[in-house]
Amino acid sequence: MKYGLLIILLVTSFAQAQVYRTVDKNGNVIFSDVEEDNAEEVIIDIAPSYTAPTIIPTQEIEQELDNAVIEVPKYKVTITSPAHNETFQNPESIDVIVNVSPELNIPRADNILFKLDGKAIGSAQSATSTTLTGLERGSHILVASVVDKTGKVIKSSKSVLFHIQRHSITRQKRN
Repeated sequence: MKYGLLIILLVTSFAQAQVYRTVDKNGNVIFSDVEEDNAEEVIIDIAPSYTAPTIIPTQEIEQELDNAVIEVPKYKVTITSPAHNETFQNPESIDVIVNVSPELNIPRADNILFKLDGKAIGSAQSATSTTLTGLERGSHILVASVVDKTGKVIKSSKSVLFHIQRHSITRQKRN
């Protein structure tokens, strides 16, 4: 019994699986472990291997970026249009243009937030211009601020006062 088990182990260690290749009448290639009349033996040298690349979890990358200290630029923010104390007669829209120096820091995700009369106009954006529409007559105060990705104000422009004048229905010419 002892030797029987040893013999079985030796026989199985020398056994190799043979692979045969045949082509059927439709031209399809078939691989099998059964030898047929027109089959040719395929010699397989080594088993293919693959080493997977090391994957760094994205959470670790985000933590590294958060831990990296990116210096806050010393921004200078100026509203170039509209001009301070400018008056508009019946405007359909007013283009607002801001000059930011140095340019917005993309890795820090700095953006510009426009505020009209203390209320945000949309969300923070990377564009240095916007268009105001549907403004009521009267005086308005405009401010542009550079904010970081959390919405914290880094630097604000000086406020710009501008005026909207609209024709009154009561002041139409009478014939």
